Amino acid sequence: MQYVILLLGLALAALAAYMLKREQETGMEDFDKLLREEMDRPINRELVALYELQETVERALAELEEKNGVFSQLLLRYEKHREEIENRLQQLDNLQRELQQYKSSFGRREETETVRPKHQEVYRFYDQGMSIAEIASLTGMGRGEVQLIIGLRKSGT
Repeated sequence: MQYVILLLGLALAALAAYMLKREQETGMEDFDKLLREEMDRPINRELVALYELQETVERALAELEEKNGVFSQLLLRYEKHREEIENRLQQLDNLQRELQQYKSSFGRREETETVRPKHQEVYRFYDQGMSIAEIASLTGMGRGEVQLIIGLRKSGT
């Protein structure tokens, strides 16, 4: 009889194990089904959309950072060019002041001296900023002669 009770106990234990296993499998299927339903809910779709939007914003921010770096480099180059231009303008102003001083001292000397009309024409063209080649072609003189006249003026003779 003890064996019968033992066999009956083993049979009941096996039956309980089988029922427990089946319940777990059914529970897992229910959990899987529940999880899929949860993923299909509208709020989860919105979360996925928000996540995608966040990724898009992060990519756009990275692109903006890159463009900001390029802009900063361009701005530095612009500042350097602006400083160079300001320096050149200052040099030009200094040269204009020197030219005005030279013209005023030359004008006084010119009043006291007699200058040939051809020389005056060369001086006038030179004071207007024309090159020696341009002056030579306008006056019909050679370049060497124009250079000599301008050199005479500079030496004060």
